[in-house]
Amino acid sequence: MNILKNLVLATIAVSIFSCESQKTDREIEDEFVKKYAPKDLKTYGFTLPVDSKVPEVHQLFNDLEKNFFFYGDKEEFEELASQVMKLDPSYPSGFLMGGFYEQDSEKYKEKVTQAYELSKKSRLKSERDIMQAEYSLLVEEDYPKAQEYFQKVVYMYPDSAAAIWSLGMAYYYNGQFDKALECYKKSTELIPNLPKGYEFMSVMYYSKKDYIKALEYLEKAIQYGANPKNDFYYAEYVAMVYNRNGMYKKTKDYIETVRNHGELYRNSEMLNKISEIVTIKLDSIQGL
Repeated sequence: MNILKNLVLATIAVSIFSCESQKTDREIEDEFVKKYAPKDLKTYGFTLPVDSKVPEVHQLFNDLEKNFFFYGDKEEFEELASQVMKLDPSYPSGFLMGGFYEQDSEKYKEKVTQAYELSKKSRLKSERDIMQAEYSLLVEEDYPKAQEYFQKVVYMYPDSAAAIWSLGMAYYYNGQFDKALECYKKSTELIPNLPKGYEFMSVMYYSKKDYIKALEYLEKAIQYGANPKNDFYYAEYVAMVYNRNGMYKKTKDYIETVRNHGELYRNSEMLNKISEIVTIKLDSIQGL
């Protein structure tokens, strides 16, 4: 009887100890970052862990996120990405972001795939989920699956504007504009001066054919630093919004300005088409 009693007590003790020692995925990842990241790490509000044992990589990756979401200099972005990949060639997200300005969609998919393959050895669950989400979104084009994985990351990091913004992209690709809009809105609540958040709030309203609201949030994005110098698709979008709102002179002047950013802009079929439309509109107005 005493042996049985002692066995029961021992089992209870082990169970209590196990419950006390069990940690959440977020706690495990926070401990990893605390161990390897610089003590003065600046996350700029993006709050996503970095799966690297190289301290410099933690700050460089957060600097990369800041550059992307705040329309930083393209050459600086690519230099930061190059540093990350040299310091830790096994870090999946660094490799992924290194291809953000790749214009060839097939080459970009190759880089996403390479990052996804690297992530299979990742120590952090959120890193694996993010890479699975990106792969599902951009390579498999399985948008519900991408939503599922991005949502897992948001559950772990509800305070991450980057995670919530990324979930919005999955909703956007799947044509769920209202849900995407909520994600982008939340990202700007977490970081009130986030131009990428306001830009895509604008895109959602444009997709819903609310062109006045699209202009309103585009102007907010511009106010906080959105610019077309490094983002060809953004340049086309701005011209579309101005044109839809009947701002023909502003549209024409804008297109003439962005053409100075390079051959890609000068050869844009979209920009050239809009330029022709607004020129005809302006000529007809002047002829009245």
